[in-house]
Amino acid sequence: MRFQKYTTNYGGPLRKEQVISKGANMQFFATVLADVCYRIYGEVCGANMRRHNPQHHLQELFRRRLERGQCHHTPALGWREFTCSYWGTFRGNYEVDTDLELTIPSMLASVWDSANSGQYAPRFSQNVQVEKGVLIFAE
Repeated sequence: MRFQKYTTNYGGPLRKEQVISKGANMQFFATVLADVCYRIYGEVCGANMRRHNPQHHLQELFRRRLERGQCHHTPALGWREFTCSYWGTFRGNYEVDTDLELTIPSMLASVWDSANSGQYAPRFSQNVQVEKGVLIFAE
């Protein structure tokens, strides 16, 4: 994992009114975590059916796709330009930098208010803790 300084020209609706009226972009500065290693977990919810076990099928589908390295979107901590160096199942020996202790002042938690057909409603988590090299981010 490494820290990457990042500057981008933002042209979206969150600019000040004077900047929008001039048609100008706003420079946005950030420090991004790059080359992060991810562990992905999933929870299968739903009712059992008489002859089928859809939870078991979905669990196997999740496990199989994870082993193949398939994912709808490559995991990233908010900025898709900075994808992880590895994600998937862990094969025994992996190393965690247990000396890493830090606080992330603000981290994008979600962009939409709903997973399907949601409205734009960004939500940020403040003062997110990385303890002993691990950031646990589960809602």
